[in-house]
Amino acid sequence: MPSFTVTAAGQRVNLGVSGTAQASFTVTNTSTQTLKGRMMTRPADSASPEWFSVAGESVRDFAPNAAEQVVVQLSVPQTAPPGAYSFRLDAVSEVDPDEDFTEGPSVAFDVEAQPVPKKKFPWVPWWILAIIGAVLLAIIIGIVIWLLVRDGGSGSEATVVTSGTGTLRGTWLWDADTGTESNTGPPADMWWEQQTAVLRRMTPRNNATLVNLGVVDFDAVDADQLSKLTYAATPIPGNAEGPNQLVNGDVFAVHSTDGNFAKFKVLSYGYNLGIQWVTYRISG
Repeated sequence: MPSFTVTAAGQRVNLGVSGTAQASFTVTNTSTQTLKGRMMTRPADSASPEWFSVAGESVRDFAPNAAEQVVVQLSVPQTAPPGAYSFRLDAVSEVDPDEDFTEGPSVAFDVEAQPVPKKKFPWVPWWILAIIGAVLLAIIIGIVIWLLVRDGGSGSEATVVTSGTGTLRGTWLWDADTGTESNTGPPADMWWEQQTAVLRRMTPRNNATLVNLGVVDFDAVDADQLSKLTYAATPIPGNAEGPNQLVNGDVFAVHSTDGNFAKFKVLSYGYNLGIQWVTYRISG
C-alpha cells in the first residue's frame, strides 16, 4: 500500500490576468513510521512542466500519520496556446520511489486567448493637425460653392405665364403660351388631331415640340425639369382603340413656339380632352 495520500482543495483553479494561480493540496503520511517524501508536479494535456512549481521545499519529512499542506504555484506565459489544461501533484517516498508513490487528483485550468492590443494613434504635432483641418475645411467649402454654382449659379428664374384647367375639343388646337383653344392655325402649339373616328393623336404645330412623361406626379414636375427634357416633333398617340398614351392622369410637356415650357395633365380622355396645364417662362 502507498505510504501517502494526496487530496486537492478543488478540482479547478482560475488563472489571473497575469496568468498565475495557486492550487492547494494535502499530503498525508498514512504509515506508522517517519518518512521523507518528495512532492512532484505532473502536467497533462500538453501543459509545460515549466508552468508549475512547489512552493517551499519539495522534499519534506513526514511524521507518522502527519499531514502537510502543499501549494503548487502556476505561472503560465501569455504566449501559451489557449485551451483546457490539467496537472496533478504526486507524493513519492524517498526510501522506495519506484514502488511507494501516490498519484494525486487532477486539477484543471483554462488558458484564455489574449486580447489583441489596440494600436495607439501615433502622436502628431498640433500644427500638422491644424493644417489638415484647414485643408479639409477648404475642400468642403469648395464643394458647397461648386454645388451652389452648378444648381443655382445661372440665376435663372421661372415665371408662370398661364395655368388652369379646360377642355380641348376634338380637331381643335391649343396655344400653351396663352392657355387658349382655337380652331385656326398660328400661333397654336398643338393639335388634338382626329384622323378617324378611332385614330387620334396630339400633334405639335408651328415649330413647337412635345414629350410624354407618362402617369407621374403632375405637381412634382417643375420648370427646371421641363427645361431639361428632350423634346421632339413626334405626335403623341391617343387612339380610342389601340395605342393610347393620353390616358387619364398622363402628363406631357410642350416647348412652345414662344420658347416657354408647359406641362399638361389629362384629366379626362375622350373626343374632347379634359386638361390641366401650367406654362412657365424661364429667364436669366
